[in-house]
Parts: sequence; structure tokens; C-alpha cells
Amino acid sequence: MHDTLSPEIALADRIQGCWLGKSIGGTLGLPAEGRMERLHFDFYDPVPSIAPPNDDLELQLVWLHMIEQSTGHLTQEDFADSWLQHLHYMWDEYGRCRWNLRRGVPLKAIGTFENHFLSGMGSPIRSEIWASLFPDDSDSAAYYAALDASLDHGPEGIAGEVFFAVMQNAVASGQDVHSAIALAMNYIPKDSETTHAIELVLASHAAGIEEWTCWQQLVAQYGNENFTHAPLNVALTVWALFYGEEDFENSILLAVNGGYDTDCTAATVGATLGFLLGQKRVPAKWITPIGEDIYIGSGILGIDAASTLSELTRRTVALIGKLEPKKWDPTLFYFLPEPVDLSSLPGTIFITPLGSQTPVPWANGELPMEVKQAGGGTWTWRKGTDEIRQIICLAREGARLFINDTLLIECPPGLPYIPATHRNPSGSGCAVAIGTGTHTIRLELNSSNDQEASVLLTYPNLHIAPWTQEELPHPASLPIP
Repeated sequence: MHDTLSPEIALADRIQGCWLGKSIGGTLGLPAEGRMERLHFDFYDPVPSIAPPNDDLELQLVWLHMIEQSTGHLTQEDFADSWLQHLHYMWDEYGRCRWNLRRGVPLKAIGTFENHFLSGMGSPIRSEIWASLFPDDSDSAAYYAALDASLDHGPEGIAGEVFFAVMQNAVASGQDVHSAIALAMNYIPKDSETTHAIELVLASHAAGIEEWTCWQQLVAQYGNENFTHAPLNVALTVWALFYGEEDFENSILLAVNGGYDTDCTAATVGATLGFLLGQKRVPAKWITPIGEDIYIGSGILGIDAASTLSELTRRTVALIGKLEPKKWDPTLFYFLPEPVDLSSLPGTIFITPLGSQTPVPWANGELPMEVKQAGGGTWTWRKGTDEIRQIICLAREGARLFINDTLLIECPPGLPYIPATHRNPSGSGCAVAIGTGTHTIRLELNSSNDQEASVLLTYPNLHIAPWTQEELPHPASLPIP
């Protein structure tokens, strides 16, 4: 463990180290993303020539642009505007956030409403900007991290971003990693899955349990078929930091070799140790292959993006003090909102449970309880264009989906339940080339119980599309994959 940390390292050098570590860790972990076994990386594989685009950094470039354009007072409405204007990715909670915004879901409910990925890693990965902007002010770092996460997550996802923001803020202010983690634990709900998973790591480390035995216990208790599940990945990040003993290389390699959402865990570990060490102490062997250029993907539009990490650091430092400080109040964020009136939202249709004459409101995604208990349902698709659509039909115990009485999808039972438009399990989706007009959809579930079951309609670019002929505002400008 390092013994000459802290106050002597300039904040700007720490922030540059953070962005550098973020870029290194994200690049290292990207090729292994989604693998859920113990891995054996000892360097980049393959060795890159650039740091490829990664949403872990890209979304923070959007927030940087938003803050630069702001008056210093940020609200959920500001984040919502940035999502609609600048964030066009369809992945998991990102796509659901955009769909909910397009439909006018109330902002207080938007992170949890019909969002299967409300506990995903999409928000914990964007903590560094809030850690950077409020030197030695963990309350403000926590508040803005939670405000950010509230657009596309529920309490567990929010807790992940708050935990990382407070931890990194403390490290950037001169604390060691262990002290910073202890502080951050005070900002997340004590009865959350995130807290329990982290506590397992802390207790195992304190008891002298070997790192891979701890990893096995962690995965056994908190593993999830969705590799982006935040409570596990946040705990894996803590595991890599503790067992890596504040050594940059050891820690980022542990993060990637622990599997799951590896680009996120390794990037957060790298950023945290970058805050700790400053850029001058990040090993050159990890910097040389990728340099400091920033590349962004096709889902980020309309921002003045930093082109290098040095530029990003200068612009980050320039914003310190711009946003108004905030006191931390967990009751503002750690709650489950009241139900939304689904029938009042544009894009809502009505689906009739099999054997019933009473339709129920629905739009896309998880099916209504009445439909599950009836073993399926029927609805009308009013298609206003000849453009190809994608349909995903996924159910724990299997299902069949028919269009105009023709079998389209026969989803087998036992598939992982990942109702994501871009990574749905094989056998649960297909392209549909069908003309304009009114089409009848019939869904037959293999059982009549409270199983998880979803149907999703998407555009060719895999963003969620309405079953109605009327379009919704703010379609995403994302190229077809």
C-alpha cells in the first residue's frame, strides 16, 4: 500500500489521473465485457492503438457540455433535455430512459417506470465528474450523482453512483481508499443489496480470506444472469480495490479478471486509483498503447466534446465552483415513486387477456399481470410504415407470438431473462417485414402464472417503437447496427 499519497498532489493532477485511469481501465475491460467466469488477463488483449469509444466516459462528456451551458443550477429537466438532444444509445436503461422521456413519463417516476434495468451499471459508471467538481464536499458529490442516476435508475442503481462519487471525491481530497469507502457507505441505504454485497467484501478482506475465495462467495450470493447488475459489479470494484492494495496494475487486472461488466469495473478502479496517485504515477506501460486522445461513438450527438484527456481535465477544473453546493438528503432519491397512469401516456395501447373481454393498458416490455395470469393476450398493431421492425418475445417458461395467425416467434423456456433490445437471448426475437395497415398480434404463454414475460417492438436501430400509427417526438438518430 502506498504511504506517500495525498495532499501534496495537485487536484488537477489527480483529475488528469482519474480520466487517464478511466480510459485505461475501460479499454482493458472492453474485450471481456459480459464474461462471467474468472479470467486471466495480464495486459491489454488485444493490444489497442487507441482508447475506443466507451459510454463510461461519453456520458460524462455530455454532462460536462451541459454544465458548461448551464447557469450553475441543475435540475432533472436539464438532464432530461440532454438525454433527448445528445444521448442516442438504445442499450438497456438508456433506451428505456429515452422511451419514457418520449412518452412524457413524470420525471419523479422515470427511473423506475417499466424499467427492467433500474439496478444496472449505467449510472455507477458516470461518477467521476461529480467526484471532481466538489473538492472535499461529499454531500454535493452525492447529490448530483443521485440527480444524474435518477433519470434511468431506481434505488440500487442510484446507490451505486452515489457510492462511487463519494468514494472518489474523498480519494481526490487526499483520503486513502479504505477511509474513502468507509465514508461512502454512509451515503447508501443500509438494507440495500449494494450495501450487503460490499460488506461481504469488507468482512472477507478483514478476515484474511484469499481474494478468489472472496470472489467465489460474492458471485455465489450476488451473481445475476444480467452481467450489468449494479450491486454485484459495485462490490467487484471494491473487491479489486481492496485486494489490489492500491497498486494500479494489480487492481485493474483484478477488476477485469473478476468478470461481469468488466469495462465498467476496471474503468472505475482505474479512475479511483488515478485520483489517488495522480497522472504522474500511473504506469507508462498502460498509457503508451492508447495515448490520451478521446474517441466518441455514434450515439453521442450535438456536444462540444473534449478531444484529449488533457483538454477534458482543463475543462473539468474550470467548472469547479460553478454548480451550487447541496446538502445530502437521501429521502429525495431513495424511494419508489407512486404508480403512473399508464392509460394517459402517448404510445399506450390496450391488450386483451386470452379468454377475457376486458382490455388493459400496456405499451412495450413487461406484460400486464392480467395477461400473464390468462396465459397470453391479443392486441392490434397499427403500422404506418413499410419499414422493417424487430420484435422480441421473451418469457421465463416460453411463449409463442403470432402475427395475423402466423407463428413468428417460438421462445423456448429457460432462456436468461434479459429483455434488452440489443442483447436479447437467441430464439427470442426476429425481424418483421410487414406492410402498413392493421395487424393482429396473439401471444400464447406456456403457463398461466406470475412469470417474467415481455414483448418489445423496436425500430431497425433497436430503439423501442410504438405499436401505434402515431409517432412520438424525439426519435433517436442512431445508425442501424
